[in-house]
Amino acid sequence: MLRWNLDHLIKEKDFDKGVKYLESQISKLKSYKKNLKPSMSEKTFKEIVELSEHLDEKSDIIGSFLSLKQSENAKEKHLKIWEAKLNKLGIKATDELLFLGRWFDGLEVPGLTRLDDKNAKRLFKTIPNLEVSFTKSRDLAKHSLSEKEEKLAIRKDSTGISIVGELYDLITNDFKFKFRNKTFDSVELLKKYIYSASASDREKAYKSLFEPYENNIEKLHSIYTAISTNWINMAELRRYDSPIQVRNISNDVPDKVVQTVIDTSVKNANIFHEYFKLKAKIIGLKKLRRYDIYAPVKKINKKYSFDESKKLVLDTYKEFHLPFFEKANKIFEMGHVDSHPRKNKRTGAFALLASPNLTPYIMLNHDDTYRDVETMAHELGHGIHDLYTKGNYPSVAHPGLTLAETASTLGENILFDKLLESANKSERISMLSDKIGGAYATIIRQIFFVKFEQEIYSKVKDGLTHEQVSEIYFKTLKEQFGNSLTISEEFKYEWAYIPHLFRSPFYTYSYAFGELLSMSLYAKYKKEGKSFIPKIEKILAAGGSQDSVKLLKSIGVDITKQSFWQGGFDTIRDRISELKELTK
Repeated sequence: MLRWNLDHLIKEKDFDKGVKYLESQISKLKSYKKNLKPSMSEKTFKEIVELSEHLDEKSDIIGSFLSLKQSENAKEKHLKIWEAKLNKLGIKATDELLFLGRWFDGLEVPGLTRLDDKNAKRLFKTIPNLEVSFTKSRDLAKHSLSEKEEKLAIRKDSTGISIVGELYDLITNDFKFKFRNKTFDSVELLKKYIYSASASDREKAYKSLFEPYENNIEKLHSIYTAISTNWINMAELRRYDSPIQVRNISNDVPDKVVQTVIDTSVKNANIFHEYFKLKAKIIGLKKLRRYDIYAPVKKINKKYSFDESKKLVLDTYKEFHLPFFEKANKIFEMGHVDSHPRKNKRTGAFALLASPNLTPYIMLNHDDTYRDVETMAHELGHGIHDLYTKGNYPSVAHPGLTLAETASTLGENILFDKLLESANKSERISMLSDKIGGAYATIIRQIFFVKFEQEIYSKVKDGLTHEQVSEIYFKTLKEQFGNSLTISEEFKYEWAYIPHLFRSPFYTYSYAFGELLSMSLYAKYKKEGKSFIPKIEKILAAGGSQDSVKLLKSIGVDITKQSFWQGGFDTIRDRISELKELTK
């Protein structure tokens, strides 16, 4: 069992000292305000930027330390105190340093002469790694409010709409789920029955899941209406073209590309209709019900110990490309992996990069299953991506959300194909079915959440009852599944169960984008072979320093065209064909 070493970030006893250091750096950076002049020297400009990046990096490190500690055990009381200190520090940094970004963006700042376009270009060119980021931020300055309004907006969010969002968590965290003669106080305990081999268990589990949401639908509807209306109001105030554009810009993806992904996904939803009909046949049903889409096909009983999984994943990366293996292995060697579940530890898995100058951290909850092997490959893929970004400034080390799955999903697909080759017929059927089902959940399911949001956001300001919201959601489900399965009425309340709709509007297309992009790149790799790997490395090394559309175009990938995205769906279609052959 591996536990990560967080001393590489900051020692617990030094947390308060770290906060004080950040305060001193905020004051130091603030003192440079008098040096901000359009005619300033490149040397002074670089000095200010270096200090700003240093402050960002140190803030990210201490924030990452807190986040990782919370993942270990969120119930530690002193973590709440640390969190409050960092929140207070964040407001202080905004109050005292907001002028800096606004001046770089060419906005009016009291007491300073506005930075004109000519001098902005002169100064930005001195730091090539940040030039694209600076230029893009300047182009987007039209969405900024006045300095006073921005400070007010930050306070409003921290004490207003964010509290409304917390109410959703407070209400849903208290839900009890009655299943047969048991009562669960955690949805995670109930969810395992959604994957049960028993059709009756699956049906009862879903009914139990949605019951408290239906019983509290008026409260949840009020919260959702407040969140969606606030999002629309702020989008209008900041002069965005549409509510989804707010998310697109934060993801660094043009509206046109996002819509292309949505359109291509909707057009290909029918290939999953074929899969659902095939799955019904495999598990012995005339027609699949919505209860059954995650039903197991043929259980893989083989266990993979942590050490076996580690060797398998590292060997897979070594066969693919030696630098991938070396980077993945480094994460283990540095002691940056937390491997197994334990009491009060967060569920799931993730990778976290605190700084491009540090080795990333990986959290796993290994339980010796086949799925855990895939998860290890996926999260180490994120870690590999992070290590490729070394050399970038901290503010552009992280790739945009839509490029962030490039290495992780690539690694997962390479591992899958390797395991599939050595699997017996029964295992192949199960693996293929799980993989196709996972693609549905990551792509089509997420895209239709966004379609639902687009319709709701176009109507919510005119007033929508909770019955109308639920009917709109049910309509998108029918479009999503066609006649491939039957959907029971209680699924109309599923929207209230999806936390992303409350916490992060329009976020979910990012999962589909990342999955499809990586699968389409994998399709190109399988076609072009090892010669395509340097192109993948170019994407990984760029982090978030380049325009994503131009970066991909430089390696021969045009994400504005449906034909590129179709490559990912063609891979899924091939897997469905293989599954069909195996189950004849």
